[in-house]
Amino acid sequence: MEMPPHTGWAGMIVNLRRSQGLSQRALANLLEVDQTSVSRWERGAGLPSAKLRRRMRDMMRQNPANKLDTLAKLRVQMSDWPSTLLRQGAILLEMSRRVPAEVSVEKLLKGKSLYGQFGEEADEQVFAWERSGIFSGELAMTVSLNRIVTPSGPVYFRGMDTPHICSGGEIWCLCEIRRLSEEEYETSLRQMGGALMSIPFDELG
Repeated sequence: MEMPPHTGWAGMIVNLRRSQGLSQRALANLLEVDQTSVSRWERGAGLPSAKLRRRMRDMMRQNPANKLDTLAKLRVQMSDWPSTLLRQGAILLEMSRRVPAEVSVEKLLKGKSLYGQFGEEADEQVFAWERSGIFSGELAMTVSLNRIVTPSGPVYFRGMDTPHICSGGEIWCLCEIRRLSEEEYETSLRQMGGALMSIPFDELG
């Protein structure tokens, strides 16, 4: 499988510099690395070590003026694609207007956890997804297959999930949803070898 570039951390580093008014050289000095390393990370040509990623997340926590959280919510809210923004505990922070129809429910409540709403199998899938580490800051993305119970019957869909590190240091997850037929779900399940595929930053090519 061809992996995408390190675009997640590349954008985060650029936004960190801009939000704190730092040049590449100034950030490099703070991290005790060469400026060429910062330049390479921002181009998606490399990835900071786990230790440096932790340091940069700490810097983000210390920047309450960061507006990226609001932009992330607006991106989801105004999206034409079915998408949600979740926090740890599968708590729904925001969603696009197409989500309820895509998952065949009349209403989803923001601020409420998805646990307990769509049957035991769905709860098990969400629990496994959380345990994969999507909220740890070490995963670039996950691909998840979901089967939920609704009043009109089972609904199948695939989620493409990417993390967003908010200004307080908490990690949210942007989940883009595509509804599947039962046949597509079963085919994807066989192709993936299970209902969840996790892609760590360290494994990106």
